[in-house]
Amino acid sequence: MVSRERVLLTMAILFVASEAFELKPLGQRLTGCRPLKWPLDYAEEGVWQGRRFLLAANGAGPKLASRCVEVALRATSMAELSASKLEAVVSTGLCGALDPAVHERDILVASKILAVDDGTEFDCRSIDCDTPYTQGAIASTNHVACSSNEKKELAQTSAIAVEMEAAGVGQRTATAGLPFCCVKVVTDILDEELVMDFNRMRTTDGRFSRGKIVSYALTHPGVMPRLFQLKRRSEDAAGTLGAFLASCRFQFSELPAGDPRQ
Repeated sequence: MVSRERVLLTMAILFVASEAFELKPLGQRLTGCRPLKWPLDYAEEGVWQGRRFLLAANGAGPKLASRCVEVALRATSMAELSASKLEAVVSTGLCGALDPAVHERDILVASKILAVDDGTEFDCRSIDCDTPYTQGAIASTNHVACSSNEKKELAQTSAIAVEMEAAGVGQRTATAGLPFCCVKVVTDILDEELVMDFNRMRTTDGRFSRGKIVSYALTHPGVMPRLFQLKRRSEDAAGTLGAFLASCRFQFSELPAGDPRQ
């Protein structure tokens, strides 16, 4: 008879973020971690409570993020991870608040994703967790909402937060016929202006260029303290997110889309 632990290990959940640091706090909790030789910026796998977790990051925006799903689907159907079946995909990482009631380091679970760039939307699975979180629509767009005015405009969509990867991840996951959910943590609030226009700090393929960011900071000395503060806040938020994800009970076959269970 096959044990429950063995059954869980044959199922894998893919967690997709923009940057590796957003996933590291979760990765540090896993056992048997090993890097994956995937053509992505970052990929590793490990085991948490008898289930295999795949962690992947490939840069900002829907196109780069959807590549993570594509690579994982191929890997789980080939020799490298052929013993696992991809059970579900979770879009995760940082976001900006669009609701004045949402605060820094709040955990948000999307009820649906509003793809701002093409006007489409789709429902998300909920999660089962005893840790408090806020549920609502999350807007997804291929650029950084840097100003308070832009965030207030996006708030007119009824979304409670904005991020950059979920639309791409969710659409590719839906094509594969897999359950999808989105769990984010807030770094900047509605009335906050970001330290610089990060859209100008991206490469032609959409990744954030550390070289451009450093160069801008060196020529604008007043930016440096706020940039370091943002870095610390982002890392703290990622820690909160990692703890939350580790506390979740992922049972996608038992929770229907839009289930408001808290």
